[in-house]
Amino acid sequence: RIGQGIEFDYSAVHCVQVLKSAGYEVVLINNNPETVSTDFDTADRLYFEPLTPEDVLSILDLEKPVGVVTAFGGQTAIRLAGTIEAAGYTLLGASADSIDLAEDRERFDALLESLDIERPRGCTVNSLDEAHDAVRTLGLPVLVRPSYVLGGQNMNIAFEESDVAAFMQNILADGIDNPVLIDQYIRGTEIEVDAICDGKDILIPGIMEHIERTGVHSGDSIAICPPVHIDDDMRKKILTDTKKICIGLHAVGLINLQYIVKGQSLYVIEVNPRASRTVPFMSKLTGLPLCDCAMRVCLGEKLAAMEYGTGYYKTPPYTAVKVPVFSFEKIGGESQLGPEMKSTGEVIGIGKTLTEALYKGLRAAGYRLEDNGRNQNGVLLTVCNADKPDIVEIARKFAKLDFKLYATEGTAKALISAGLSVHTLKKLHTGDTETFQLMENGCIRYIVSTDANARMAARDGAKIRKKAVELGIPCLTCTDTASAVANCLHTGYRDTNVELMNMNHLRTAKRRIPFVKMHGCGNDYIYINCMEKRVSAPESLSVQLSDRHFGIGGDGLVLIESSKIADAKMRMFNLDGSEGNMCGNAIRCVAKYLYDNGIVPSRTIQIETKSGLRTVTVTTQNGVVTHAAVNMGKAVFDTAQIPVLFDAPEMIAKPLTVAGTEYTVTCVSMGNPHCVVFGDNPELLDLAAIGQEFEHHPAFPEQVNTEFVQVIDAQNLQMRVWERGSGETMACGTGACATVAAAVKNGFCKPDTNVTVHLTGGDLVIRYTQDAVYLTGEAVLVFSGEIEV
Repeated sequence: RIGQGIEFDYSAVHCVQVLKSAGYEVVLINNNPETVSTDFDTADRLYFEPLTPEDVLSILDLEKPVGVVTAFGGQTAIRLAGTIEAAGYTLLGASADSIDLAEDRERFDALLESLDIERPRGCTVNSLDEAHDAVRTLGLPVLVRPSYVLGGQNMNIAFEESDVAAFMQNILADGIDNPVLIDQYIRGTEIEVDAICDGKDILIPGIMEHIERTGVHSGDSIAICPPVHIDDDMRKKILTDTKKICIGLHAVGLINLQYIVKGQSLYVIEVNPRASRTVPFMSKLTGLPLCDCAMRVCLGEKLAAMEYGTGYYKTPPYTAVKVPVFSFEKIGGESQLGPEMKSTGEVIGIGKTLTEALYKGLRAAGYRLEDNGRNQNGVLLTVCNADKPDIVEIARKFAKLDFKLYATEGTAKALISAGLSVHTLKKLHTGDTETFQLMENGCIRYIVSTDANARMAARDGAKIRKKAVELGIPCLTCTDTASAVANCLHTGYRDTNVELMNMNHLRTAKRRIPFVKMHGCGNDYIYINCMEKRVSAPESLSVQLSDRHFGIGGDGLVLIESSKIADAKMRMFNLDGSEGNMCGNAIRCVAKYLYDNGIVPSRTIQIETKSGLRTVTVTTQNGVVTHAAVNMGKAVFDTAQIPVLFDAPEMIAKPLTVAGTEYTVTCVSMGNPHCVVFGDNPELLDLAAIGQEFEHHPAFPEQVNTEFVQVIDAQNLQMRVWERGSGETMACGTGACATVAAAVKNGFCKPDTNVTVHLTGGDLVIRYTQDAVYLTGEAVLVFSGEIEV
């Protein structure tokens, strides 16, 4: 059954290992041969049998065990607890009465009332008339579900009385023995807690916060740990209420609790005295072996005597997300998420920040994350009335990434009234086929589709979602998920710039990294001395630290490393984490750092770069470097070496059509590829728009830095620059060198002459010769500090 797969297999294997290490002979009963727990060397004896009372009791009568564990096998296993205990066998862990106390609505409500713990108001009903009476008492919307079910089976949110009638008929048609539960639906933040209880104390590894608000099954929600929106006061209340419930249930071992947080109120919505599907996730993130610890408790050990402590376990230095995986393309079904579980698996994403963890989790779950709307990429938005207030901000996020907005009539009206530009699509039931044509032609990259009642398969939304599954288009059926994906796209994380982590060697504390911030002509970078201590994942670190709102702020990250062939080695990473070959402004600052800190005493410094060795000569005042001159090497005009796809050895003053406009360009490499465009005042350009088009033009297989230049006279050039991977910067050393080299080739400037290039951040002096280009400019220390990541 979906939801009783590898997560419970993980728990069962760890349970077996603890029992065997304690000296017990272990027998395992499993109805699924495709699991690790059925490996020949896991248990001492293995039975492949259905988990039914008759089959299980037959095995127990044969084996005559001293104890039976049901808590690690999911809902199907704990359903057998009463039968096993009634047959005279001892349960290790939660008793059958504890399980019934958690499942029986009236008994559990009485327990919570005695403990002064809130839960959504609810009723138990056995008929349609009783259900209508309950709705009149509770008010709409309500949650309608059968009791004693796995994975939210037949669980629905009813927004209208007609929904209640339809849902009750479906549930009662199954001939259930237990009452139907009808609860007040509270829309808030859902959180989940796994805890271990020894009858006196509890241990909580952490709190999981669901991105999706209440109404989506916990197994289908993206869970975050540590939580983002839980303050210390609420954290304390969660611990207090969890302990009260555990003691009140006489729980022993693992227990899973789900809460709703709304304002300052905490509501219990579900308690399961067993291992949950989140146990492997929490164990891997925190390093706390939950199953091992819980099994030791079941065998009689106390938490206080163990090495893990009580209360909350230590908070990990990472953020992790649990992202569900769906298989709609294989098993079909309605992809609209709701209270009934539909995922077939899950993945974990771990990162230094929530956005990095979320990116990794979404990619691992199979999401295609395209972070811009170039080539007319679009997003289709079609949501129910309740979600229209939320969809406006989501649409804005996609629009800022240059995605074209498509929306069905009702959603389009809400977006247009908010000032957004939208292409309106007619409803499918009118016979219009434009929506499907756009999807089939690859114009739609994402779909956000929500329905108030996902069970009505004939609705347009259901047809769009089914088509999305067929075409492999990411379809987000909850606005909270859509908002998270849009936020993720804005971060700049890609497959090439996230940190790769070894799950077996995760850090136990955050890193404290000393740094200095320096700039050359306003081209500012964050510099880290790595000559003695290596920094891992600089690509990811550059994205995080360079952010001017949420990091240190800079045009990128520069590592100063030791070198076998020079005084030091420079590695430069752009805003997007891509590694550059050379940076003229950064290399001057590296030389300043080396001289000012006494690492290199000579004023002539050799620095290794990806483009080769470079010689820097520093100028000092009062013993501190103020300027530096760099031999940047030879300007390369060979199209194959730049590289640029052009059918000639050089591309000097040649036409290039970009975004429908023809430009005259000169291409040159100064260790990085550059495209120089001479024209009128570059300050009048919309550089944010045209710069991206040049950077990603198909003529440049490694992308390109683009300089827009006005010739003032033979010794003065005005320049603005768009750098690949970073966007517009205040200055670019290699770009200034490329500009003067191109100006000489075009006859605007003379060789072997100092030419001043005026940039937004200041001036650079460039001298071009046939054998080398020389760059002179300032190198300024802004500040130094230490950051925790």
